[in-house]
Amino acid sequence: MAVIINPGSGAVASAGEGWTNTEAGAVAQAVEWLDRIHAEGMTDVSLSGPEPDGEGRWRFGFIHDVTGVAVELSTHGIDDFDAYMKGRIFHPRVYWRGDSGAEPALEDWAAPGFVAVRTFRPSTEGGRL
Repeated sequence: MAVIINPGSGAVASAGEGWTNTEAGAVAQAVEWLDRIHAEGMTDVSLSGPEPDGEGRWRFGFIHDVTGVAVELSTHGIDDFDAYMKGRIFHPRVYWRGDSGAEPALEDWAAPGFVAVRTFRPSTEGGRL
């Protein structure tokens, strides 16, 4: 039997030399995720939370305004990442849908029994049609 170790998946301390891990920092991280989701065209997504998870991370819900489907982000709130990484090899994990390697996708918010459909329309931003 092989043992798989997920480096960085352990609990994140609340503070260290030159850095802190706070709820405000986690909120800032979640807002960055929401901004990126909106920039990628998924504008019908809202943010809820945070809820502490007891491991030095906070959980946030990203809820689709139409389907009502929620996807969870679990993130730390480290304010100075360079200071945090001194003496460490592995970055602390951030989990999207429980997966430290996942990224948001339109399909994440499809209601049960439905599939995501993408459509295209002419640009209204100064380009040629």
